[in-house]
Amino acid sequence: MIKPYNSKQDSKKLQIKDMFNDISSRYDQINKIMTLNMDKNWRKVVYDLSMQDSPNKIIDIATGTGDIALYFANDNVEVIGVDNASMMLDIANKKITEELNIQFQLEDAENMSFEDNTFDVATVGFGVRNFEDLNKGLREIKRVLKPGKKLIILETAVPSFFIFRFGYFLYTKLIVPILGKMIAKNQQAYQYLSTSAEHFPHGKEFQMILEKSGFENIKIKYLSLGVVNIYTAIKPE
Repeated sequence: MIKPYNSKQDSKKLQIKDMFNDISSRYDQINKIMTLNMDKNWRKVVYDLSMQDSPNKIIDIATGTGDIALYFANDNVEVIGVDNASMMLDIANKKITEELNIQFQLEDAENMSFEDNTFDVATVGFGVRNFEDLNKGLREIKRVLKPGKKLIILETAVPSFFIFRFGYFLYTKLIVPILGKMIAKNQQAYQYLSTSAEHFPHGKEFQMILEKSGFENIKIKYLSLGVVNIYTAIKPE
């Protein structure tokens, strides 16, 4: 299991919480730099996929500073963003204006407080690879989704084409940790984010994991030369 701080004995879940709390104040800034501002386009694709079936209630899991959740805030839909890092949620809450039908709350993605069959759409942006128990987390998402409704996951991937793959590793192994050290003042955190992205299952391999967790009709969108994938999956009726 890949953890942010190998020298510590804490669980991955606790380390992830501590890591994101530590980098919370600089997270949005470095995220825009690291993704070359492409993250806006990726979130827009997630938004478009989410709104296809006119949902009434959406949950954004591992919401962080709330950027995906806030995409829905001007629509006639109830939005709940959840995360286990309180300082990330503090920043998310500062982005809310009174007229927006959105709330953020502290939750463990692998053991959420919501009733079964609550949400019409569940989204996760760059969060599933941080789950301590991936299969448990996916089953928990399926539990809170209504039958027949959609899970949308935005996650990193490793390009398959040689030239793109070489550029990807050069960028993630050299430049990203340097940016983490210079801007976020936490090189270990961004080394973890790079390493976890490299080793996390993607493409067909992750599709099989979703199938084993009980989802069906799984589709994959490959974006930005294969650097990120968007998975859509349906909870069976």
